[in-house]
Amino acid sequence: MRKQAVVLMAVGSVGACLALAPHLRAQAAQGRGGGEGRAVVLEQAPTDRAIAIPTEKLAQYLKDMDAKKQQTLRMVEGGKFNVNIRRITAAETALIHPNTTDLWVVLEGGGTLTTGGIVENGKFVGGESHPIKVGDVVYLPAGLPHGVSGVSGNITWLNVRWDTDWPADAQPGAGNFQGRGAAGRGPARGGETPAAAPPAAAPPAAARGEGRGRGTFPGPLEYAGSGEIFIPKERLDGYMKDMELKNVGTLRMIEGGRFNVNIRHIKAQAPEFHDITVDTWVVLKGSGTAVTGFDRTPDGARVEGTGVSTPAKVGDVFFIPAHFTHGFSTLNTPDVFWLNIRWDVNYADFPAGK
Repeated sequence: MRKQAVVLMAVGSVGACLALAPHLRAQAAQGRGGGEGRAVVLEQAPTDRAIAIPTEKLAQYLKDMDAKKQQTLRMVEGGKFNVNIRRITAAETALIHPNTTDLWVVLEGGGTLTTGGIVENGKFVGGESHPIKVGDVVYLPAGLPHGVSGVSGNITWLNVRWDTDWPADAQPGAGNFQGRGAAGRGPARGGETPAAAPPAAAPPAAARGEGRGRGTFPGPLEYAGSGEIFIPKERLDGYMKDMELKNVGTLRMIEGGRFNVNIRHIKAQAPEFHDITVDTWVVLKGSGTAVTGFDRTPDGARVEGTGVSTPAKVGDVFFIPAHFTHGFSTLNTPDVFWLNIRWDVNYADFPAGK
């Protein structure tokens, strides 16, 4: 297998990044709704390497955004998906993305999120509102009106977004559709342990990731629909405690068929590979060494000495393209947890990540 590299974005200013890549200009979000301002694009999504964004780099981005009064920083642009920082200091215009799903992780500050109802002249008529704060996770399906008001100082969130216009016959890679129960799933792709009871014919231990745990914590907890799914930090913390107690490796919080949102939990190294599915990680607890682009043995284990290693700690973000080996080679703590946001890239007329 051809060896591939992970790029750790060097600490420095956004201006320096743009100086190195002048072709990545400020762009409006085409086909993804309005009202978010123009997004500075740092990097086009790679297919042959991962991107690691440590917390120190995120902090520098926030300083640069404040200095330049930027509301949206597009860290990774994939055409049909992107990974952004959104940072606002006042109420924003109500937004609707007809074809794009949003997954938010609140990083700083707080405010009031309103969803639903209808939008007239950029304002909500009807809808439901609730506060959001640091550590909260929010799923916003395509077509759902949404917006933030009542901002206290600022509110900043990681915004992971993907389009939902897969062909009807596209093979699901990330998950399963409603109605296909755990008993009919078979082994999860790329060695991911199912969140429900294990299948009758499980993959080899090295393929599914040693130390992952195969408990019977129910999953998925919810199927993605037309409404918001709000997961407050307190609930997220409770999920992790239960997973640790029951030695559960994967909790599928939201199942969308061709995308899902999970908590992953490991106690030892865990090699993975997903043929058509992109992963975006946010480390929630613990620390270790992430490794990407490594060679594999016939049973899916990592070939020692291959790939590129990167430290991973709480708050770090990783973007991992499809068809690309990834996992943890070492753990510095007894357990490591991360939020895993995943979607398929087998769109019509769109190159798969290979």
